[in-house]
Amino acid sequence: MTAVLFVFSLVFLFGCADRSLYSWRDQAWRKDAEAICLAKGGYEPSAFVQRLNRINDKGACGVWYPLKVSAALSGYVGLSSSATLNCPLTSALDGWLYHVVEPAAARTYGAYVREIQVLSSYSCRTRNSKAYGKVSEHSFGNAIDIAAFKLSDGRTVTVEDGWRGSPQDRVFLREAHSGACKTFTTVIGPNGDRQHYDHFHLDLARHNADNSYRYCK
Repeated sequence: MTAVLFVFSLVFLFGCADRSLYSWRDQAWRKDAEAICLAKGGYEPSAFVQRLNRINDKGACGVWYPLKVSAALSGYVGLSSSATLNCPLTSALDGWLYHVVEPAAARTYGAYVREIQVLSSYSCRTRNSKAYGKVSEHSFGNAIDIAAFKLSDGRTVTVEDGWRGSPQDRVFLREAHSGACKTFTTVIGPNGDRQHYDHFHLDLARHNADNSYRYCK
């Protein structure tokens, strides 16, 4: 009987989360932002970025002009696994790596980042997969989760261990985190909440009408 109740509870919870996806509707600015980004001439098909067909998933989930990204910065920074992202997020990721992460790695370690470990990119779900939660920016290819940075000297700096680890790792990760807050509109790390103890969540959500608000934790 207990097992039956447990299964029923899981079905109920995931069913609730699933239904919440259908309660949201696509927002016009998303398609416009993707189209404008591509119109600026960014991300022609290459060995590192490939155009995909439109993702039209359940509810509001989907990406108008998705990109399959296997490496950032024209191949200089690899991804542990290919990420499905929209154009604005791909551009922001490149900018953050170039202007923030690589300089921070050079100053801190005398090395450069050659790969980032990706935990999640496109995924049709609610925030933290909570029942009745708001739709996650992952549902639009507008978010990426990064767990670690592999350096050219062979070391790997993980968010989980490094955030409260050696002085070098602390400095590097905090520079990467604070710098992300100038590029992305949402940045959540280990100090943000318990769901992000082992990674940085980065997205380009619009939190207010003029897109001026930044959520940085």
